[in-house]
Amino acid sequence: MLSLRRRARPPALPSDEDHQSGLRALLYDAELDYSLVSLQEVEVDALTAEQLLWVDVSDGAVEQAAAAFGLTEETIAVLCEQTHDPDLFTHDDYVHVIVVAPGVDQGSVGPRRLDCLVGPNWVITFHLEPIPFLDHLDTRMRGNTNAGRIDSHDFLAAILHELVASYLAELRPLEAGLDRVDLRALTGRIDDEALLRELVHTRVRLAKLRRLLEPHRELYPRLARSEFVVLSGSSVASDFEAPTDLLERTLQAMETTREMIAGSFEIYTTWTTHGTNKVMKRLTVASVTLLPPTLVSSVMGMNSLPGAFQTNAAFWLSTAAMASLGVSTVTLAWIRRWI
Repeated sequence: MLSLRRRARPPALPSDEDHQSGLRALLYDAELDYSLVSLQEVEVDALTAEQLLWVDVSDGAVEQAAAAFGLTEETIAVLCEQTHDPDLFTHDDYVHVIVVAPGVDQGSVGPRRLDCLVGPNWVITFHLEPIPFLDHLDTRMRGNTNAGRIDSHDFLAAILHELVASYLAELRPLEAGLDRVDLRALTGRIDDEALLRELVHTRVRLAKLRRLLEPHRELYPRLARSEFVVLSGSSVASDFEAPTDLLERTLQAMETTREMIAGSFEIYTTWTTHGTNKVMKRLTVASVTLLPPTLVSSVMGMNSLPGAFQTNAAFWLSTAAMASLGVSTVTLAWIRRWI
């Protein structure tokens, strides 16, 4: 392989072999103005402190990357595994970190494994499925020549930070959806079944996100400990403190979102209870309104009444009494705001 020389030239394009195999090599250099390169052009051992090589492997090009960077058979075997558990492996020349990114397809949440291999001045990311935040990270760094001065472990910390941020980004639409549910529940513009389905869907999605992120709580603090600094050759352990803090804040935000779901359900049940109380009040007013006239009509309909109560005048008086009792009851209920 050819060494990279410090001379001005146009950006090198990746070879057809690299492109077809799903392997993308990006070189961030503090002095040269190019980023996309062919992996065959790069001599890994010749990379300097002002260069950072990022190789993103999106499918089965493991053997090609392994040959270029001298990965061990153990690492290749781990890369071919299908597990989705965060883990950390240290080797003589590089560090292997396994994390899990959230994959959201058509509203469902699934794990997307991301392997990060970090050596001196180079980083390899390997994933079988698209990881959107990697593209966002590349977009922000592209064109900035100072990116070449970033240490490979600093770049790993940036990836881990973006990973947690991607979980945090998934919470925003959930919280916005809960706000809409609350508004629709309070205004009565959503039926019971639709509201319950939406709350259950949100609760399940949040639970899946938390199950994916929670295991990282054991991994991230290990990266900030002193033994990892010695084994990995990293210069500053504090680089991994910010991702760890963000991880804890994101887990706390998930707890807050779960409380919001419970709060939305309480709003729904309170509003339902309020509606039931209103119905019961109206039924009570109707019963009280009809009870006195019913009593009067029952008494006046008895066959054993004296003759004075069986005249036309008695009929109209009893009718007027029943009407006045009904009107008085309804008026009192309206004044008391029972109806």
